[in-house]
Amino acid sequence: MDKIRISDLCSRLDPRYLEDMDVENETSLKPSAQRIENLVFQKLNAETNAAGTAGKRRPMRKKSWKILLIAAVFCLFALAGGFDYFRSIFGDTAKHVEQDIQSPGITAADSDRQMTLESMLTDGYKINLIVSLKALSGEAKANTFDHEPIDLFDTNLTPNSSYEHEVALSYTCSELEEFSTENRHFYHLQLDSLENCTGWDLKLSLSQEMGGLSLDTKVESTTAARQLDIGQDIDGNLTVESIQISPLGALLIGSEKEAAGGLPAPSVDLIFLDGSREELISSMSFDSGDDGTVLGGGSAVISDDPTAGPLVVTTYGMRNPDGKVVLAAEFGRIIRLDQVKSISVDGVEYSVK
Repeated sequence: MDKIRISDLCSRLDPRYLEDMDVENETSLKPSAQRIENLVFQKLNAETNAAGTAGKRRPMRKKSWKILLIAAVFCLFALAGGFDYFRSIFGDTAKHVEQDIQSPGITAADSDRQMTLESMLTDGYKINLIVSLKALSGEAKANTFDHEPIDLFDTNLTPNSSYEHEVALSYTCSELEEFSTENRHFYHLQLDSLENCTGWDLKLSLSQEMGGLSLDTKVESTTAARQLDIGQDIDGNLTVESIQISPLGALLIGSEKEAAGGLPAPSVDLIFLDGSREELISSMSFDSGDDGTVLGGGSAVISDDPTAGPLVVTTYGMRNPDGKVVLAAEFGRIIRLDQVKSISVDGVEYSVK
């Protein structure tokens, strides 16, 4: 565990304002002492100048210096860590939503383990969580980190209003090994819903085998989204009603005159300002079913490089009991909506504004 001595960062301060103090860095980030010092003094100089401009410049006391310096160092680690987690998942395209990354910092602990919700990134439909799990005893370490990530956590979403049908969710979990240490591991949890979960209550728990430690938060969507009203008849049976697109994925809502067999899949492409195209949905996106109504289906493209290969890595969908067809496409990298020109549905283009 790295230790940074505050006095080492403050060579430019009057000695009477200094007090030795250790700050523990529990992240894997290792910024240089010079970078931390420069950032701290940029903050201090900016606040001092602002106070002088307002005519309220006052001597800063020892306690104020100490609190401000500690806060600046911790903020440096927290902000950089949140972005780095998602950069490890989406590559450098995470920069497009850096301002949308939330850092709840909610923690629950018992005598054996500490669980923290480090970061969240969501558009309401795709919920990305970064969770750390720390073993507080040798026995807990042995009984925790030997489990597969998918078996460690349970998640539960509660709607903020009554729903007449069950909400369909898919859930994946993987370890972010580049950030994990011997006693503290980091995980990426992803929940995918065909309903907008903004404002819903999210309960995150450890499995009952490990005591059921839990914490609660709300799903707050921060990423921008565009919704296009389409109203296009495809084949006399399916009508594409609307398409929503966000930096994380796309969602198509349609209706059928008669639901039977596999999920319908119109040809939907994303067209960028530079003329390039990315396929969102095609006739190959879903498995064809036999007779009867198919509730879901999907396909996936696996790549170690989030910036390589097709934009869409997973498609999934279902027929809702109210007769709607909902099809979703998950992106393997994050896009900029201001670089999207239009969406093509079976050859008909709709402008994205």
